[in-house]
Amino acid sequence: MSIEHWMFFGTFAQKDFFEYPQKGTYDGVILNANMVAHAPAGLAAFLQEKRAGGKYLIDPLTHAFQHDPSVIADGEGETKSSIRSLAEHYGDPILSLAGKRPLRPKDLAGEALANVVNRCVAFQREYLPANMKKTDAAKYLEDQATQEPYAVVAPYFFLTEATIDQWLAVCVESVQLTRKAVAAEGPRVFGSVVVSQGVVTNKVAREKVAGAFASTSADGFLLWVDNLDEQSAGGSELAGLISLARALRDGTREVINIHGGYFSVLVAGAAGANAMSGVAHGPEFGEFRSVVPVGGGIPIARYYVPKLHARVRYRDALRMFREQGWLDKATVFHEAVCNCAECQATLSGDPGRFTLFGEGNAKSVRRRQGIVRIEFPTREASQRCLKHYLHQKRREYLQAASAPKALLLRELAEGAELFEEVAGLDGVAHLRLWETVLRG
Repeated sequence: MSIEHWMFFGTFAQKDFFEYPQKGTYDGVILNANMVAHAPAGLAAFLQEKRAGGKYLIDPLTHAFQHDPSVIADGEGETKSSIRSLAEHYGDPILSLAGKRPLRPKDLAGEALANVVNRCVAFQREYLPANMKKTDAAKYLEDQATQEPYAVVAPYFFLTEATIDQWLAVCVESVQLTRKAVAAEGPRVFGSVVVSQGVVTNKVAREKVAGAFASTSADGFLLWVDNLDEQSAGGSELAGLISLARALRDGTREVINIHGGYFSVLVAGAAGANAMSGVAHGPEFGEFRSVVPVGGGIPIARYYVPKLHARVRYRDALRMFREQGWLDKATVFHEAVCNCAECQATLSGDPGRFTLFGEGNAKSVRRRQGIVRIEFPTREASQRCLKHYLHQKRREYLQAASAPKALLLRELAEGAELFEEVAGLDGVAHLRLWETVLRG
């Protein structure tokens, strides 16, 4: 059984990578609703030029309005323009409260929730198709010119152990109202299950959430566990993730983990008995993500080490490969580390050219201690790392979908054994934990 490979749209600068390493790599693309509201013409053109006839989903991002206004504010304390545009599409009470105070369940009582749902459904079904009609590509695409999303995603809100009793009923009703608003011949209806790690590890809370959503008429679910980094998560978080996904899947429904890494890919394949139908990530980011945005750090070059299934700081990767002698010859590197098209093109027979993955330029940056010099990766180095990463992700999805469980688990154990000496116990601990959890 195949595993659907979804990718989040990040920036227009990365649009070409939705056909990389080859057309057909990605089963679908996920767009953030605020980007759709802010740049509809550009996204309409992107879907037609790079994804004509392909599936796409719009994450409605309604949870953004339940948090403190600072979460959706720009550097000057004003509501971000893209969020303000989205609020205008959703109308009241979201529009009147955005940037002033957090949205509460009681604000959506009575007809208020139905109004938001109807406007959210209309936004997803109509806004991009209307913009698609205006693009230069429309006249060449015939019936694909005004394609609707693969599914309409119901408005949703973030659930924690402390807020389940207040928000869960709203989320469930939102799914049912969305089903009512979508005509029988319309697209599928998806619910969004967006929860804290506390919900995932609390059996009572987890089952309460899964049971409530499973009782709806949704065709599938988008699953998002707040800031769940699979490489540092504990066994209870990982086991809880599997349990929640399996309960939502219920044998037939689609369940897409919208921020997942290789562990989730394994869960979606034979190693996890197909507990998910698909997994999404971004171009070299997004394998985990916080519901409430946090500030970004200094960009650094990272190389995805295939047998570790992890993005590693370039300098650490270079040290490990040198210590193991894998950079003595290009043929040795390609056999021991990676033989993807990008690595072969970059090395071109010379293992010394691995340094091209870590090229950087020093820039002066103001810090509390004063002006410091920090090295930023060059655009070329970043793109090499990204292309290599996308090659490896495609390989992971295909392997997890086709290989037997025993082989997949053995590969984890072999990776841990191979890298323990140079990466340390902490560097390979996730591989051993994944194997243990998946063995059940």
